[in-house]
Amino acid sequence: MKKTLLIAFGIFLLAFSACNEHLIVEEMEADTSVEMLKSGGAITSADFLKTNGTFIRNNYGNGSNVYLRGTNAGGWLVQEEWMCATNAPDQKTMMNTFESRFGKSARNNLISIYENNYWTSQDFDNCANMGMTAIRLPFTYMNLMKDDWSDIKTGGWDRLDWFIENCRIRGMYVILDLHGAFGSQNGMDHSGEVNDGYQFYWNDYHKSMTKWLWWQIANRYKGNPTVAAYDILNEPGIKGGLTTSLQWDFYDEVYDVIRSVDSDHIIIMESCWDAAQLPHPNVYGWTNVVYEYHYYPWDYVNDYNGQVNFVNSKINDIANAGYNVPTYVGEFNCFGLANAWEYTLNAYNNEGWHYTSWTYKALGNNTSWGIYNHNPSRVDIYNNSKKTIRNKWRKVGASNSWRNNTVYDAMVEGLKGTAVPNGEYYFKGVSTNKIISADNGGNDPLVANRSSYGGAWETFTVVHNSDGTISLKSEANGKYVCAVHDEDNRLIARSSGIGAWEKFYIEKITSTQFALKSSYNNKYVTINQEASNVLYATADAVNLWEVMYIYNTDGTQIMD
Repeated sequence: MKKTLLIAFGIFLLAFSACNEHLIVEEMEADTSVEMLKSGGAITSADFLKTNGTFIRNNYGNGSNVYLRGTNAGGWLVQEEWMCATNAPDQKTMMNTFESRFGKSARNNLISIYENNYWTSQDFDNCANMGMTAIRLPFTYMNLMKDDWSDIKTGGWDRLDWFIENCRIRGMYVILDLHGAFGSQNGMDHSGEVNDGYQFYWNDYHKSMTKWLWWQIANRYKGNPTVAAYDILNEPGIKGGLTTSLQWDFYDEVYDVIRSVDSDHIIIMESCWDAAQLPHPNVYGWTNVVYEYHYYPWDYVNDYNGQVNFVNSKINDIANAGYNVPTYVGEFNCFGLANAWEYTLNAYNNEGWHYTSWTYKALGNNTSWGIYNHNPSRVDIYNNSKKTIRNKWRKVGASNSWRNNTVYDAMVEGLKGTAVPNGEYYFKGVSTNKIISADNGGNDPLVANRSSYGGAWETFTVVHNSDGTISLKSEANGKYVCAVHDEDNRLIARSSGIGAWEKFYIEKITSTQFALKSSYNNKYVTINQEASNVLYATADAVNLWEVMYIYNTDGTQIMD
C-alpha cells in the first residue's frame, strides 16, 4: 500500500509540474550504479600497471606490455563552450551564474542532469566495442570540492568512482587528468576558469590546495588497478605557453606528495609542447613516470603531406630526447583527413606510443573533434529557465549522437595496434625451439641454433617502414637483414641501408606466433632443417617451419 501511494504521488507531482513551469520540483539525480558490461575482460589486481623502461607493463611492471589507447571523456565533467551545449565561457562562470539565478541546490541539480545524460553505460560500451584499452578522464577541483574549499564535498567521489568501475568491468583503464587546478594553471577555458594565467604558480594557497587534492586522490585510488596513471596538470603552460622549470618544480612537489601515500601508480608529466619542454627524469629523480604530449597539426589542417611531416618530426623529437620513459600522446586530432588519421595512428602504433584522441564526443554535425557528434540546442546560462535548461540537457546523450565515420573508422582500425612496435627483440623458431642468431658477428647467415638468449648476436631491432613493411637491424654488426635473392634467398645481416631486399611483412599467425614474408619475392621466411636451420625466404605458405615466437630482450613474450 505504501509503495502504491508513493508511486501515485510521484505521478501527481510530475503531471502537476508539467502544467506549471513555475513550480519548483527538483529532480532526483539519476541512478549511477554500474551497468553490466557487454564484453568480458574485467581488470584485476594482476593488471596493475607500472613502467619498465619505455614500456608500460601489467603485473606491477613485471608482466606483459600494455598499450593505453583510446579517447578522452572531454566535455563531461568540464564543459567547454566550443564543444558543449552551453554558451558559458567556462565552468566556473556557469556554476556561479546558476547559483546567483537559482540557488546552489538548483545549480547542482542542473549540472547533474547534464552529467547524467552526457555519459552513460552506452558510451562505455561504445568505447569498449571499438577496442579501446583506456579513457583519459578530465576533471577539475570543482567536481570534487565543497564551494568553500574546506573539504571534499558529500558525494564528491561518486562520478570518478562510477566511471572507474564501469571501465574496470569492460577491461579499460582510466587516466585521471586534473584538467583544472585551483585558480587555473593556465588561465584557459578548458581549465574551468578563464583568467590572466597568473593565478596559480605565484599563489601559494592555490598550489597547496592542488597538492592537497592530489594527496586525496592518490589516497583514495592507491592500489586500484583500473587507474592507470595520475595526470598531474593538463596543458600547464600559461595561456598556451611553454613548460619550463616553473612547471617542472611544481610537478616535483606533486610527485613527492603522491609518492608519500601511493608508491605504485604511474605519474604523468605533461609537456607544452615538445620534448625540450620537459627535463630528463634523472634531474628530479622521477621513477615510474610517463611523459605526455599534445599534438595538433594546426598549420596542416587540410594538408596530408604536412601532417605526415609533422608526425615524423615528433617521432624524431622523442627519439633524440632519449628520456627512456613511455611516450603518451594525451590529446591529438588529424582533422578531416582520413589518410592522415591512418598514417598518424600507424606511426604511433609502430613507435609503441600510448594515445587518447581529443575527444569522444563534440558539438557539430560533422566535426572531427569527436568520434561521435551531436548537435543539441545550446543552453543560455543567462536567460534560459530551469525547465528549458533541463529539457536541453536531457538531449546531450548517446541516443542523440552519431558516429563521425572518418574518425570512428580510423580509430577502430588503429586501435588494433601492432603486436611488434619499433624496438629490440629476439626470435625463436617454433619448429626447433631455438633462438635465431646472426652468427659470427653477423658475417654468417641467420640461423636458429641458440638454446638461450645471449645478447647482441641474437638481438634484432624492428624498424617499421612507411609502406607497411618492417626491417630488421642486427645488433651484432649494426647491419640490416637482407634476403639475398641472387644467393638462394638466404637471410644475412649485411646491408647498411633499407632497400627492397631488406623489407619484410610481419604476419600474426596466432596470439603468440608470427611469420615473416619477404616483400620482394612474396615468400615466407623458413627455417631450413636440411641446411642446418639457416633462414631462407623461400616458403609459399606458413607451416611449422615458418612460425616464430618473438620476445622482448628481457624475456617477456610478445602476445596480442
